[in-house]
Amino acid sequence: MELLVVALLLCVTGTFADSSQIELWRSVQVRRNIRNEPQISGRIIGGIEANIGDVPFQLSVRRFDHHICGASVIDSSFAITAAHCFSSNPDPEFITLLGGSANRTEDAGGVIFKVKDIIVHPGFNPNTYHNDVALIRIEGTFAGFENVAPIAMHSVPIFSSNFNPVYCSVSGWGITNMFVGNLPEILRVVRIPLVPYTECRRKWSPLAVTNSMICAGELRRDACNGDSGGPLVCNDKLYGIVSWGAYQCGSSYPGVYTSLTARDVASFISQYITTQNGES
Repeated sequence: MELLVVALLLCVTGTFADSSQIELWRSVQVRRNIRNEPQISGRIIGGIEANIGDVPFQLSVRRFDHHICGASVIDSSFAITAAHCFSSNPDPEFITLLGGSANRTEDAGGVIFKVKDIIVHPGFNPNTYHNDVALIRIEGTFAGFENVAPIAMHSVPIFSSNFNPVYCSVSGWGITNMFVGNLPEILRVVRIPLVPYTECRRKWSPLAVTNSMICAGELRRDACNGDSGGPLVCNDKLYGIVSWGAYQCGSSYPGVYTSLTARDVASFISQYITTQNGES
């Protein structure tokens, strides 16, 4: 099995991204290429445009005003995203968050939040993506803005089997084809089932699916519709964060997410967020 690790960040500017920006985006994807995986159309079936009123926790993480990742509001002053969206020593000066809008473009409304701190999990491993989580503390508060609100987080694992699947949703501004096309302007959402942990580990072996990870997806439905750091929502609560997956989006290899109920991840979050609803 030949595996290729590429980065998972999104970088785009304006309404349409030019070829150089798309190439930059592809160059930093956390996607693993499996030589023997059947090639299928990259378009994700079932993804639809989202109404921001239905996902008021959804944020666009922006670097120099360009969308790079997704994030979720979890507290009056904190958002959560993937650690790999940032360098090892992230500088908050050039990072902002866009909330309150399903349109990621600069002139489409919404609220821009300035970032005070970026706190990467101290145990994040950039080689395996173990503990791929970071907290973003903003200047001021998320409270009081239209279509901006925190989402509660799951505190215990969800049991899902092939015979009794649990369906969740993943949302973001990710492309629907890894090889052609631009990032959509409008937020999209797709429903996908959780994949049993043992099955996911077997499928991805010898790559490590660690105890900080959960898996979700099925053929032709994947987190290509989402961004790195974007939300995996199950039963109206945040359960995971988009982390990595197969280079051929929508393949039979499930997408891998950071689990918010994993011990080390939950412990990290609880140092800053002391209640489910966001008292810090």
